[in-house]
Amino acid sequence: MLLVALALAQNGFADLVVVNGKVWTDGALTKHTVVAVKGGRVLALGTDAKKFTGPKTKRVDAKGNWILPGLIDAHTHIADRCVGIAFGLDLRPAKSKEEFVALVKGQADKLGKNDWIEGRGWSVESYPDKTPPSKEWIDAVSGGRPAFLVRMDGHSGLANSKALALAGITKDGPADPPGGRIERDPVTNEPTGLLADAAMGLIKVPTASMELRNRALPLVIDMAHSHGVTAVGDIMRPASYSLWQSYAKSSRKSFRVGAYVNADSPKTVQWLSGQPKVAGWLEPRGVKMYMDGSLGSRSAYMFEPFTKPLPTQPADWKGLAFPGATDGTYAAIIQESAKRKTQVIIHAIGDRANHAVLNLFQKAPNLKSLRFRVEHVQHLKPADINRFGALGVIPSMQPYHKADDGRYCEDVIGAERSRTSYTFKSLLNSKANLAFGSDFPVVTINPWLGIETAVTGEIEGGKKWMTQENITLNQALDSYTRKAAFAIKMETQIGRLAPGYRGDILVLDRSLKVDGSNLKGTKPAVVIVDGRVVR
Repeated sequence: MLLVALALAQNGFADLVVVNGKVWTDGALTKHTVVAVKGGRVLALGTDAKKFTGPKTKRVDAKGNWILPGLIDAHTHIADRCVGIAFGLDLRPAKSKEEFVALVKGQADKLGKNDWIEGRGWSVESYPDKTPPSKEWIDAVSGGRPAFLVRMDGHSGLANSKALALAGITKDGPADPPGGRIERDPVTNEPTGLLADAAMGLIKVPTASMELRNRALPLVIDMAHSHGVTAVGDIMRPASYSLWQSYAKSSRKSFRVGAYVNADSPKTVQWLSGQPKVAGWLEPRGVKMYMDGSLGSRSAYMFEPFTKPLPTQPADWKGLAFPGATDGTYAAIIQESAKRKTQVIIHAIGDRANHAVLNLFQKAPNLKSLRFRVEHVQHLKPADINRFGALGVIPSMQPYHKADDGRYCEDVIGAERSRTSYTFKSLLNSKANLAFGSDFPVVTINPWLGIETAVTGEIEGGKKWMTQENITLNQALDSYTRKAAFAIKMETQIGRLAPGYRGDILVLDRSLKVDGSNLKGTKPAVVIVDGRVVR
């Protein structure tokens, strides 16, 4: 990096200067007011733009506002879901059963008679009546088309009667698949239409064409840029890797990706090791597995029963553990990954799931050098909090999930377990590298909503919840920049404004207040990637 910086400094004036701002980087606001960029990389920081400015230098005026490195979302699902994000039905705006049904009907009316109705984003936790949805909600408005509507968290979905029939799901079967659950009427055994985790795979929704995915991807990237996100750790099926390859090789690229693929055997690790990268734009990083489901779907794997399971679940319900954790599959994947120095990231929501992942990771040789990650880390046993820092395991968290789940967390797992949920401050105190992201499209890719939640503790509806785990604005921004860059193993390229680093820069539309009181509505006025203004 020093050699790069020296080479840039010896080659004359900057290509672009950002002036008249307040430069924030490396966890703090600095005294610098200028960032100079040359050849796509940061040339220098300073207070006098004249020394970097020549006749061809472009000038961006920050107007006294904050200048940041491009934000990095450590956990997204863009390649797999870009078509649904760009063109699908968004059910998140629904605030009642009636609005939910109306949105489904409106989508059905736009489709051909043989098209599937696809959508995502619903959560009855904000509805006046919190009764879980059923196939009867949407059968009458589907027009005979199959429908599959994924819950906000991505760990359960609602199928209508047509989709259930196509999948062969009836009152007579099939049995619940390992790591999944078909919710059924406890009297008749009829499927309600709700399918959790592995059972969702019984519904075979047609895959979008590559042509449609190539149209959708730039729209989603522009959405990310509009919020200041310039790089992601994207998690996908192996088949989706080629979509990012095509993009990274194109002349229109303005988005960096650390790629993670879902793994079901050590062969996936071997496959990923052979995939080509596009330096600085697409880096194959690791494999992902799932330990459990989610809180909202009551499939998070807990030590003690849920205090309020779904009506179709038994009273002593403790969630779902994925079979790979106990049958040796995950242990074999971890062993192969450690040998190849490939990252392993494992989804864990429940306290028992997180405990089990840490136990699996602890057996890996040279663990601290591998940068293994636990995704979500939502509910922890107190004794497990300090293990993250001690083991060198990265907690990769999505702070806006706290805003969603905080509405009902105490209702479904009780107050005591809620106090060790979303433990941002405690994990930082354990010296863990706390990385932030969104889980987009589970929630919006807008990082400012998550930053606000982490700093203020405000959840949906305006209530402040579990504020003992609030962190500072500097810490939250650091988790979206340097620490997220470390989590996707790109910390020598992005996440900082420093000589030699990639020229990914945000000029915000305001100067932020350290108490987080003016975070609402924050957006970048200018987005620069690789020294080019892209928005």
